[in-house]
Amino acid sequence: MTTSDTKANEILLKKWREKRRQLLDVNQSFHATELPLRFYRQQAHFTTPASNYDMVKKAVENGSSATPKILTKFDIGLTELADKLEIDESYIQAELDAEPRAPLVMVDGEDAQALRDDVVARGRENAIRIFREADWGSTLRFYRPSGLSLDYCLEDIMSVLTRSGEGLYPEKYPIDGIIWPKVEQPDEIAFVCEMLSDIEYKMGLEENSIKLQFLVESGWAASQLPLIVKKSVQRLSGIVFGIADYAADIELPSIENDHFVCDWARSIIINQAGALGIPAIDNMTVNYPVADKHLTMLENKAMILDRLKEVYDDARHAQQLGMDGKWVGHPAQLFAVRLAFRGSLPQSEIDNEVAKIEAYTQAVDAEQGATIIDGVMSDRATDRHARWKLRKAIALGLLDTSKGVNLGIITQEEADSLKG
Repeated sequence: MTTSDTKANEILLKKWREKRRQLLDVNQSFHATELPLRFYRQQAHFTTPASNYDMVKKAVENGSSATPKILTKFDIGLTELADKLEIDESYIQAELDAEPRAPLVMVDGEDAQALRDDVVARGRENAIRIFREADWGSTLRFYRPSGLSLDYCLEDIMSVLTRSGEGLYPEKYPIDGIIWPKVEQPDEIAFVCEMLSDIEYKMGLEENSIKLQFLVESGWAASQLPLIVKKSVQRLSGIVFGIADYAADIELPSIENDHFVCDWARSIIINQAGALGIPAIDNMTVNYPVADKHLTMLENKAMILDRLKEVYDDARHAQQLGMDGKWVGHPAQLFAVRLAFRGSLPQSEIDNEVAKIEAYTQAVDAEQGATIIDGVMSDRATDRHARWKLRKAIALGLLDTSKGVNLGIITQEEADSLKG
C-alpha cells in the first residue's frame, strides 16, 4: 500500500469514526437514565387517598404491620396460608419478620378522592403535611396529582411540590417524585417534565431530581409508548399499568387481570421500561382482603384466603412476565405482593447467578470470550443478564452490597447510598 493510499484510508477512517461516535451518542440517549439504586425497590406501590390524613399516615408508617392481626382475627395460620399460596412456610415467616413499611407510598390526589373543591383542597394540605412531617424511613415518597383533563392538575403540582419543600435545604426536599395519571401522548409528558423543571429551579434542586412515573391507561398511551418515553428519558423512574381505565378505554367486556390484551399492554410496558433500565409496575388487584358483614366468620375466612391468593397470584404473574412491582391498596395486599416478589428470587438462584459471574470472569481472565458453566453456554450476554438480575437483588436487600462491589455489579458510591 502506497503512502497516498494510507493517507486516503486515514481520512476515510476519521470520517467514519466521527459518524460512529454520533451514532453511539444517539444510542446512548435512549439509555441515559442514571436511576439511583434505591428506585429499584418498588415491589409494591401502596396507594392511599390524600383526603384522609390518618389513612395516609398509617400507610406510610405502618405499611403491612396490620397483617398478623388480620390473620389472627380470622384464625389463618402459617401452614394454612402456605398451603393456599402453594409456597413454603419459611417465606411467609420471613416476610412477617421483615420491615413492614411499603417500598413506595403514593399519596393519591386523583382517583382515590372525591372530585369536590373542598376535598381536593384538603387532600393537598394533607399531602404537604405528610411529606413534611411523617416518618418515611427508606420508603420512596410519591404524589399523584389530578390528570391533564382536570382543572385541579396545575395547582395540585405547584402547591404540593413547592410548599412541601418550603424552608428546607435542597438535600432535605421531602418528595421523590410524582406519578402522572392517564397520559395520552408525547407532548403531554413533555409538558409535565417542563413544569417539574421550573419547580426544581424555583426550589434550588438539581435538574431531574424530582422523578416521574406515568400510568398507561388507554389504547393511545400503549400505542404511543416509545414516543412518550422519549420525551421523559432523563426523569423516568417507572412505568405503571392501569388496568381499570385501560379496560374501559378500549372497551374490554370485563376487567380481567390475565386477559391476553392486558398482557399485550404489559409486554409493551416491560419492553420500554426494560430498554431504559427502569421498573415496570403492574396494576392493582381490585378485590381487597376485607371482611363482609353479611358473611359468617368461616365464610369471611375463606374469602380472605381467596383474595390473598388472588393478589399473590397476580403479583407472580406480573413478575414472571418481567414486571418489577405492583400497586396495592390494603396492608394485607402489600404483605402478599412483597411475599410474591420475595419468592421470585430465592437465595439458591442468587447464589447461582453469583457463581455464573465468578466463572465467567475467570474465563475472561483466561482470554476466553465464551465458556460453558454447568453445561450451559456463558458469554458476555448471559453475564450481562446475571449482573442486571443481581443489581435488583442488591437493591432489594437480598445480596450484600460488599459482594456486589467486589463483583463489579455496583459501585461503592451506590453501596453507600443504599445504607443512607
